[in-house]
Amino acid sequence: MLSVKRLGLGFEGRLPLVREVSFGLNAGRRLLICGATGSGKTTLLQAVAGVIPRLMPNPGYQGEVELDGTPMGDIPKDDLFQMVGLVGQNVEEQLWDLGTEDLIAFPMENRAMARDEIRARVGAVMRRLELTHLTGRRVLSLSGGERRMVAMAAALASGSKLLILDEPTTGLDPEARSRLRRALREETGRDTAVLIADQDAAALGDVVDEIALLAEGRLSVPRAPEEVLSQDALWREAGLLPPRAPRHPRETQPTGPRLLSVEGLRTRLARPDGTPILRDAGFTLAAGEAVAVLGRNGAGKTTLFKSLLGLLPIAAGKIILDGQEAQRWTTAKRARQIAYVPQNMRQILFNLTVIEEMLFAITAKAGVGDTAARARASELLARYDLAGQEETNPFALSARQQGQLGLACAEATGAPIAIIDEPLLARDLRGRDLLERFVLGMRAAGRAVMVITHDLELADDIASRMLIVGQGGIAFDGPVEAGWRSDAFAALGWELPFGLAGTN
Repeated sequence: MLSVKRLGLGFEGRLPLVREVSFGLNAGRRLLICGATGSGKTTLLQAVAGVIPRLMPNPGYQGEVELDGTPMGDIPKDDLFQMVGLVGQNVEEQLWDLGTEDLIAFPMENRAMARDEIRARVGAVMRRLELTHLTGRRVLSLSGGERRMVAMAAALASGSKLLILDEPTTGLDPEARSRLRRALREETGRDTAVLIADQDAAALGDVVDEIALLAEGRLSVPRAPEEVLSQDALWREAGLLPPRAPRHPRETQPTGPRLLSVEGLRTRLARPDGTPILRDAGFTLAAGEAVAVLGRNGAGKTTLFKSLLGLLPIAAGKIILDGQEAQRWTTAKRARQIAYVPQNMRQILFNLTVIEEMLFAITAKAGVGDTAARARASELLARYDLAGQEETNPFALSARQQGQLGLACAEATGAPIAIIDEPLLARDLRGRDLLERFVLGMRAAGRAVMVITHDLELADDIASRMLIVGQGGIAFDGPVEAGWRSDAFAALGWELPFGLAGTN
């Protein structure tokens, strides 16, 4: 089916990203490749999919990639893209403002499938992934996790011989991950070979036949999951969080004065039936707190915080910042109180260089700042592993580096509150360390952090308090330990974080 022999990939002036990688994948088999951010997983998958070098030149390309015994370069482009289905790490680049069913049907229409077959496949995959409640919705109106599941549905329905998934669990709540796992297991009987790159081996270990680790450009020999998952040293050597690492004690810190109060918030943004996304949301936030915000995909977590920032209008309720009602404040004025790091940093980057982004965060005005501002910017960039990137265009940074820049800017603003939406950089050892240091630093400085996440282990590690968004408001608000035992968490149907199973 798929054969990769001595594949090398790299860019001019840099060390090779991938070095002499070799592996094979037969029909009906599933391989998971795990590696730290920046290890070359995405580049490797793009080469296996034929995107490199066919659409994206790679000066360091060498070796062979064959599909059914034919070199990738000899397969006509139209045939190749019918044989291979690819869902990229950033699904936003693969989505258009179409209806949900139209987007799922799009790859099949490109393959000239019969209309009746397309209709049947769309219905079947939506039922398999439990997406029928999204029927008739515009894709760009969906939450980030819902969009990813629709992209997965399009790939699964297309009938590709080789399915390639880059970070498929990103942004999915635990229940959505379970649905995806079930669907991937079913692909075994369809003779589809599945190649996955992801850092969440705990979520996918029971789905795949083998796991291989990518580190320093080299791929380990694929082995059965049970031979790899418990080997903590192997994961740490690859710069990854061990999937079964023990929980560590949570840091406790005293809290200070109230920084934020939300009362009776109702959003204008509504669901298809006209019901507001949030009908009666309320909570407070004090200095020194770290709050994990949980909830299903589409529950309204991002909507809540965009409403606080003034990015979405509210229909009713009070938002009190710095002791003042802030409903009529401009977004710029709110941003001096709340620093926001979104899921997709590209939504808020606008300067031409990294140093200008930092200076804007420090001085709240574009352009070159004074010597003290530049020194502070350079100090923070070094702290978040971005030294030497001062003159780089922010859009040329990797998604991980953009997340690091987001943390640096959030710290630089001096805003008393930071909201971090689905921090992707927390999925490997170094990224988790950077995020934990950011949170501890904010709390020690008398500031507060709210982290929207579906990573329950991360929530348990860094948070002192938990909010669960659901039923149009805040379904639970209290200490993390109580949150795991709450009816609101039980209603989600999610498993407890690893290491807490069996606790009462």
